[in-house]
Amino acid sequence: MEKTTITILCENRASLTKNIMGEHGFSAFVEQNGKKILLDTGQGLGLKPNAKTLGIDLDQIDTIVLSHGHYDHTGGLSQLLPFAQKTRVIAHPDIFIPKYFHEKDNLNKKFSYIGSTFSRDTLENDPNCELILQKNFIKISDGIFFSGQVPRITDFETNDKRLKLKHKKGLSDDLVFDDTSLLIETGKGPVILTGCAHSGIVNVMKHFENMTGHRQFYGVIGGTHIGFLNSDDQIEKTMAAFETYGLDLIAVSHCTGNEASAICYNRFKKKFVFANAGCTIKI
Repeated sequence: MEKTTITILCENRASLTKNIMGEHGFSAFVEQNGKKILLDTGQGLGLKPNAKTLGIDLDQIDTIVLSHGHYDHTGGLSQLLPFAQKTRVIAHPDIFIPKYFHEKDNLNKKFSYIGSTFSRDTLENDPNCELILQKNFIKISDGIFFSGQVPRITDFETNDKRLKLKHKKGLSDDLVFDDTSLLIETGKGPVILTGCAHSGIVNVMKHFENMTGHRQFYGVIGGTHIGFLNSDDQIEKTMAAFETYGLDLIAVSHCTGNEASAICYNRFKKKFVFANAGCTIKI
Protein backbone atom coordinates (compact mmCIF):
# COMPACT_ATOMS: atom_id res chain seq x y z
CA MET A 1 0.00 0.00 0.00
CA GLU A 2 1.26 3.47 -0.89
CA LYS A 3 2.21 6.03 1.71
CA THR A 4 -0.64 8.01 3.24
CA THR A 5 -0.08 11.67 4.04
CA ILE A 6 -2.49 13.67 6.20
CA THR A 7 -1.79 17.40 6.46
CA ILE A 8 -3.69 19.64 8.86
CA LEU A 9 -4.54 22.85 6.99
CA CYS A 10 -6.78 24.54 9.56
CA GLU A 11 -6.79 24.17 13.33
CA ASN A 12 -7.05 26.34 16.43
CA ARG A 13 -3.27 26.54 16.83
CA ALA A 14 -0.46 26.93 14.34
CA SER A 15 2.52 24.60 14.28
CA LEU A 16 6.10 25.90 14.29
CA THR A 17 6.08 25.99 10.49
CA LYS A 18 6.73 29.53 9.28
CA ASN A 19 3.75 31.51 7.89
CA ILE A 20 1.05 29.14 9.16
CA MET A 21 -2.16 30.73 10.45
CA GLY A 22 -4.26 29.30 13.27
CA GLU A 23 -8.04 29.70 13.46
CA HIS A 24 -10.94 28.14 15.35
CA GLY A 25 -11.84 25.40 12.91
CA PHE A 26 -10.56 22.28 11.21
CA SER A 27 -9.45 21.06 7.80
CA ALA A 28 -7.28 18.10 6.82
CA PHE A 29 -5.83 17.19 3.41
CA VAL A 30 -5.44 13.48 2.64
CA GLU A 31 -3.24 12.05 -0.12
CA GLN A 32 -3.32 8.32 -0.83
CA ASN A 33 -3.02 6.24 -4.01
CA GLY A 34 -3.28 9.35 -6.17
CA LYS A 35 -6.47 10.50 -4.46
CA LYS A 36 -6.58 13.99 -2.96
CA ILE A 37 -9.33 14.42 -0.40
CA LEU A 38 -10.16 17.36 1.84
CA LEU A 39 -12.01 16.77 5.10
CA ASP A 40 -13.57 20.10 6.09
CA THR A 41 -12.46 23.59 5.12
CA GLY A 42 -12.07 25.56 8.36
CA GLN A 43 -13.97 28.82 8.71
CA GLY A 44 -12.29 30.46 5.71
CA LEU A 45 -9.32 32.34 7.16
CA GLY A 46 -6.40 29.96 6.87
CA LEU A 47 -7.32 27.41 4.20
CA LYS A 48 -5.79 29.07 1.14
CA PRO A 49 -2.80 30.78 2.79
CA ASN A 50 -1.82 27.65 4.71
CA ALA A 51 -2.21 25.42 1.66
CA LYS A 52 0.02 27.79 -0.32
CA THR A 53 2.66 27.80 2.43
CA LEU A 54 2.61 24.01 2.53
CA GLY A 55 2.76 23.63 -1.25
CA ILE A 56 -0.70 22.08 -1.59
CA ASP A 57 -2.68 22.89 -4.74
CA LEU A 58 -6.33 23.03 -3.67
CA ASP A 59 -7.44 22.98 -7.32
CA GLN A 60 -6.24 19.37 -7.55
CA ILE A 61 -8.64 18.11 -4.87
CA ASP A 62 -11.08 15.57 -6.31
CA THR A 63 -13.24 14.98 -3.21
CA ILE A 64 -14.34 17.22 -0.34
CA VAL A 65 -15.99 15.67 2.70
CA LEU A 66 -17.83 17.94 5.12
CA SER A 67 -17.96 16.35 8.56
CA HIS A 68 -20.95 18.43 9.73
CA GLY A 69 -22.69 21.72 9.12
CA HIS A 70 -20.87 24.13 11.44
CA TYR A 71 -19.24 27.28 10.05
CA ASP A 72 -15.79 26.38 11.40
CA HIS A 73 -15.75 23.26 9.23
CA THR A 74 -17.58 24.52 6.14
CA GLY A 75 -16.78 28.24 5.91
CA GLY A 76 -13.72 27.84 3.68
CA LEU A 77 -15.68 26.03 1.00
CA SER A 78 -16.72 29.31 -0.62
CA GLN A 79 -13.05 30.03 -1.30
CA LEU A 80 -12.87 26.93 -3.49
CA LEU A 81 -15.90 27.76 -5.64
CA PRO A 82 -16.31 27.53 -8.54
CA PHE A 83 -14.32 24.30 -8.63
CA ALA A 84 -11.46 24.13 -11.13
CA GLN A 85 -12.24 20.49 -11.96
CA LYS A 86 -14.89 17.85 -11.33
CA THR A 87 -15.15 17.60 -7.55
CA ARG A 88 -17.33 15.44 -5.34
CA VAL A 89 -18.72 17.05 -2.19
CA ILE A 90 -19.86 14.38 0.26
CA ALA A 91 -21.87 15.11 3.40
CA HIS A 92 -24.84 14.02 5.48
CA PRO A 93 -28.21 15.38 4.17
CA ASP A 94 -28.66 17.48 7.35
CA ILE A 95 -25.56 19.55 6.54
CA PHE A 96 -27.69 22.56 5.53
CA ILE A 97 -30.00 22.62 8.57
CA PRO A 98 -29.61 26.00 10.38
CA LYS A 99 -27.59 25.52 13.56
CA TYR A 100 -27.20 27.73 16.62
CA PHE A 101 -25.10 28.07 19.74
CA HIS A 102 -26.71 28.95 23.06
CA GLU A 103 -24.72 29.06 26.30
CA LYS A 104 -27.62 28.85 28.76
CA ASP A 105 -30.96 27.07 28.93
CA ASN A 106 -32.77 30.39 29.28
CA LEU A 107 -34.19 30.93 25.78
CA ASN A 108 -34.42 34.67 26.38
CA LYS A 109 -30.64 34.86 26.27
CA LYS A 110 -28.96 35.66 22.96
CA PHE A 111 -27.96 32.80 20.69
CA SER A 112 -25.61 32.75 17.71
CA TYR A 113 -25.90 31.24 14.25
CA ILE A 114 -23.07 28.72 13.70
CA GLY A 115 -24.35 26.82 10.66
CA SER A 116 -23.11 26.65 7.09
CA THR A 117 -22.54 29.95 5.30
CA PHE A 118 -23.55 28.59 1.89
CA SER A 119 -26.69 26.97 0.49
CA ARG A 120 -27.33 23.72 -1.30
CA ASP A 121 -28.13 25.74 -4.43
CA THR A 122 -24.65 27.27 -4.37
CA LEU A 123 -23.12 23.83 -4.80
CA GLU A 124 -25.69 22.46 -7.21
CA ASN A 125 -25.24 25.48 -9.49
CA ASP A 126 -21.52 24.79 -9.89
CA PRO A 127 -21.21 22.61 -13.04
CA ASN A 128 -18.06 20.96 -11.66
CA CYS A 129 -19.67 19.97 -8.36
CA GLU A 130 -21.12 16.52 -7.77
CA LEU A 131 -23.04 16.86 -4.51
CA ILE A 132 -23.51 13.55 -2.70
CA LEU A 133 -25.74 13.70 0.38
CA GLN A 134 -25.52 10.37 2.14
CA LYS A 135 -26.68 8.99 5.49
CA ASN A 136 -25.15 5.58 4.84
CA PHE A 137 -21.63 4.23 5.17
CA ILE A 138 -20.00 4.33 1.74
CA LYS A 139 -16.66 3.63 0.10
CA ILE A 140 -15.12 6.82 -1.29
CA SER A 141 -12.15 5.14 -2.95
CA ASP A 142 -9.94 2.11 -2.38
CA GLY A 143 -9.15 2.11 1.33
CA ILE A 144 -11.09 5.29 2.22
CA PHE A 145 -14.59 5.19 3.71
CA PHE A 146 -17.23 7.74 4.73
CA SER A 147 -18.97 6.88 8.01
CA GLY A 148 -22.42 8.18 7.21
CA GLN A 149 -24.64 8.77 10.24
CA VAL A 150 -23.07 7.30 13.37
CA PRO A 151 -25.36 5.34 15.75
CA ARG A 152 -25.30 6.61 19.34
CA ILE A 153 -24.86 3.45 21.39
CA THR A 154 -22.58 4.30 24.32
CA ASP A 155 -24.15 5.32 27.61
CA PHE A 156 -21.46 7.85 28.56
CA GLU A 157 -21.10 10.02 25.45
CA THR A 158 -23.57 12.88 25.72
CA ASN A 159 -24.53 15.67 23.38
CA ASP A 160 -23.38 19.26 23.82
CA LYS A 161 -26.36 21.10 25.34
CA ARG A 162 -25.13 24.43 23.95
CA LEU A 163 -25.82 23.34 20.37
CA LYS A 164 -29.35 24.16 19.28
CA LEU A 165 -31.83 23.97 16.43
CA LYS A 166 -34.22 26.88 16.03
CA HIS A 167 -37.98 26.38 15.71
CA LYS A 168 -40.99 28.69 15.69
CA LYS A 169 -41.61 27.84 19.35
CA GLY A 170 -37.98 28.29 20.39
CA LEU A 171 -34.85 26.16 20.46
CA SER A 172 -34.24 22.44 20.85
CA ASP A 173 -31.05 20.47 21.38
CA ASP A 174 -29.07 19.76 18.22
CA LEU A 175 -27.86 16.16 18.40
CA VAL A 176 -25.72 16.83 15.29
CA PHE A 177 -26.90 13.76 13.45
CA ASP A 178 -24.95 15.07 10.44
CA ASP A 179 -21.66 14.39 12.25
CA THR A 180 -19.52 12.11 10.05
CA SER A 181 -15.91 10.93 9.83
CA LEU A 182 -13.49 9.12 7.52
CA LEU A 183 -11.71 5.79 7.88
CA ILE A 184 -8.46 5.49 5.94
CA GLU A 185 -6.78 2.11 5.58
CA THR A 186 -2.99 2.53 5.67
CA GLY A 187 0.07 0.30 5.66
CA LYS A 188 0.15 0.50 9.46
CA GLY A 189 -3.55 -0.09 9.96
CA PRO A 190 -6.80 1.88 9.72
CA VAL A 191 -6.83 5.54 10.74
CA ILE A 192 -9.94 7.47 11.77
CA LEU A 193 -10.05 11.13 10.73
CA THR A 194 -12.70 13.23 12.48
CA GLY A 195 -13.95 16.79 12.29
CA CYS A 196 -15.47 17.10 15.77
CA ALA A 197 -16.83 13.63 16.59
CA HIS A 198 -20.06 15.10 17.95
CA SER A 199 -21.39 11.53 17.75
CA GLY A 200 -18.86 10.55 20.41
CA ILE A 201 -15.41 9.36 19.40
CA VAL A 202 -16.05 5.92 20.91
CA ASN A 203 -19.31 5.64 18.96
CA VAL A 204 -17.32 6.55 15.84
CA MET A 205 -14.76 3.81 16.51
CA LYS A 206 -17.49 1.24 17.25
CA HIS A 207 -19.32 2.21 14.07
CA PHE A 208 -16.24 1.74 11.90
CA GLU A 209 -15.57 -1.57 13.64
CA ASN A 210 -19.11 -2.75 12.85
CA MET A 211 -18.97 -1.58 9.24
CA THR A 212 -15.47 -2.79 8.34
CA GLY A 213 -14.64 -5.58 10.77
CA HIS A 214 -11.54 -3.73 12.00
CA ARG A 215 -11.12 -4.46 15.71
CA GLN A 216 -8.08 -2.25 16.13
CA PHE A 217 -7.06 1.10 14.65
CA TYR A 218 -3.63 2.53 14.10
CA GLY A 219 -4.71 6.06 14.96
CA VAL A 220 -7.30 8.73 15.56
CA ILE A 221 -6.69 12.19 14.13
CA GLY A 222 -8.83 15.30 14.60
CA GLY A 223 -11.37 16.76 16.98
CA THR A 224 -12.94 14.64 19.71
CA HIS A 225 -15.15 17.24 21.45
CA ILE A 226 -14.46 15.73 24.87
CA GLY A 227 -12.95 19.02 26.04
CA PHE A 228 -16.33 20.77 25.93
CA LEU A 229 -18.37 18.28 27.90
CA ASN A 230 -16.62 18.51 31.30
CA SER A 231 -17.24 14.87 32.17
CA ASP A 232 -14.43 13.03 33.91
CA ASP A 233 -16.30 9.79 33.41
CA GLN A 234 -16.54 10.31 29.65
CA ILE A 235 -12.89 11.27 29.36
CA GLU A 236 -11.76 8.22 31.37
CA LYS A 237 -13.92 5.82 29.37
CA THR A 238 -12.72 7.41 26.13
CA MET A 239 -9.07 6.93 27.17
CA ALA A 240 -9.86 3.30 28.05
CA ALA A 241 -11.44 2.79 24.62
CA PHE A 242 -8.30 4.21 22.96
CA GLU A 243 -6.35 1.50 24.77
CA THR A 244 -8.86 -1.23 23.88
CA TYR A 245 -8.65 -0.34 20.20
CA GLY A 246 -4.84 -0.45 20.37
CA LEU A 247 -4.18 3.07 19.11
CA ASP A 248 -0.54 3.83 18.30
CA LEU A 249 -1.28 7.41 17.23
CA ILE A 250 -3.57 9.87 19.02
CA ALA A 251 -3.33 13.16 17.14
CA VAL A 252 -6.00 15.34 18.70
CA SER A 253 -6.95 18.86 17.80
CA HIS A 254 -9.62 21.55 17.59
CA CYS A 255 -12.44 20.71 20.03
CA THR A 256 -10.51 18.24 22.18
CA GLY A 257 -9.60 21.05 24.57
CA ASN A 258 -6.51 21.74 26.66
CA GLU A 259 -7.42 19.64 29.70
CA ALA A 260 -8.44 16.57 27.70
CA SER A 261 -5.33 16.94 25.51
CA ALA A 262 -3.15 17.04 28.62
CA ILE A 263 -4.85 13.89 29.92
CA CYS A 264 -4.23 12.19 26.56
CA TYR A 265 -0.58 13.21 26.60
CA ASN A 266 0.05 12.03 30.15
CA ARG A 267 -1.67 8.72 29.43
CA PHE A 268 -0.19 7.90 26.03
CA LYS A 269 3.10 9.86 25.96
CA LYS A 270 4.93 9.10 22.69
CA LYS A 271 1.72 8.00 20.99
CA PHE A 272 0.32 11.52 21.41
CA VAL A 273 0.64 14.31 18.82
CA PHE A 274 -0.80 17.82 18.66
CA ALA A 275 -2.44 17.90 15.23
CA ASN A 276 -2.05 21.66 14.74
CA ALA A 277 -2.29 23.62 11.49
CA GLY A 278 0.81 22.85 9.46
CA CYS A 279 1.28 19.39 10.99
CA THR A 280 1.97 16.61 8.45
CA ILE A 281 1.49 12.97 9.40
CA LYS A 282 3.04 10.40 7.05
CA ILE A 283 1.96 6.80 7.50
